[in-house]
Amino acid sequence: MKALKKIKFNNNFIVIFFLGFSSGLPIALILSTLKAFLTDKGFDIKTIGFLSLVTIPYSIKFLFAPFIDSMCVPFLTKRIGQRKSWILINQVFLAVTIFFLGQSTEIADIKLIALFASLVAFFSASQDVVIDAYRIELFESQDQGLAASFYTFGYRIALLISGAFALFLADQVDWIATYNSMSLIMILCVLILVFSKETRIKFHSNNHDFILWLRQFVVSPLKDFTKKTGWLIILLLIIFFKLGDIFASSLTMPFLLELGFSKTEIAKIVKTFGLVATILGAAFGGIMVKKIGIKKSLWIAIIVQMMSNLAFAYLANVGYNIQILYLTIFAENFSSGIGDAVFVAYLSSLCNIKFSATQYATLSSFASLSRSLISSSSGIAASYLGWINFFIFSTFLSIPTLLFLFIVNRIKNNN
Repeated sequence: MKALKKIKFNNNFIVIFFLGFSSGLPIALILSTLKAFLTDKGFDIKTIGFLSLVTIPYSIKFLFAPFIDSMCVPFLTKRIGQRKSWILINQVFLAVTIFFLGQSTEIADIKLIALFASLVAFFSASQDVVIDAYRIELFESQDQGLAASFYTFGYRIALLISGAFALFLADQVDWIATYNSMSLIMILCVLILVFSKETRIKFHSNNHDFILWLRQFVVSPLKDFTKKTGWLIILLLIIFFKLGDIFASSLTMPFLLELGFSKTEIAKIVKTFGLVATILGAAFGGIMVKKIGIKKSLWIAIIVQMMSNLAFAYLANVGYNIQILYLTIFAENFSSGIGDAVFVAYLSSLCNIKFSATQYATLSSFASLSRSLISSSSGIAASYLGWINFFIFSTFLSIPTLLFLFIVNRIKNNN
């Protein structure tokens, strides 16, 4: 209680909550919600699985992060600042592309859907780069943990809106109205910039000196990270950490719809109840890191994520059953929350505070590779293996992660 009394709450925490909200809103719209629409329209499971490729911008944001970090937005930067101008322009483009993604659902043209979903992913990834840097600059080091909590809470609430609420809305009206509503909500997110302060008020870009820019914003952060012993194995650990979890969850929506669960039931149990389980898991993971450290927590996080996939295999065997779905979703989301909390703590521990923005963007890009590239084959695996064997197979995909973690720990112990 004494520690809580020392915390100084101010508008910055509210600002970062809403920025977390704007960061989380687009994700479900191009993943689970979009896959529910495609399933509704009769697209085959292979096509739905391959659509995960639209999230590639999240995996390559380290390529455009240095540009966003170092350049001004014409007209806007001089008036509202460098960070706020980039957040503003990305949010506006997100609202526009989400709107057109909704329009493309009317004609159900897979090419147009893929195009606008990719654009949503690009502007969403760009927004994440700016918000991560802004969060680091906005708060003192002792408040970073609390700031991350507010950001995560806003992020998860947004997932509920663009996931559960979007599915409920689609059941009540139609898909185009659903996406139009999400576009409007994104526009409203822009209003938070009125109450936020700029962290780079007098920022000037050095575009005229390309060599200096390259050295300062690209070479130095990457060079600093490669000084870590076993850095290649660390990258592999980051890429594979949530592979099994993401591989299985990427097809949760079509799997549950195929079992006979309605979109309203999915919204109620998977999205709403699942959100509560995720928050509980994240809280448990954060406490666990503090009590036993990151090293032991990583082992526990990987193992519980592996075991949760077996709950889906059991559900596939049982079939339509509300009680089993509740248990499955709790196991999946609670373990996923633990994994998220431990993983963010691990990524943060790898960053040099001097290069935290660029390095975090780079590491999180590698982390999303499993979602964008590797999990895109999940549809093929499910179609050939069947649902039970698919979820059992996804459990074994986490074995390389255990191997990489063992090697990383061994390297550290030998140094």
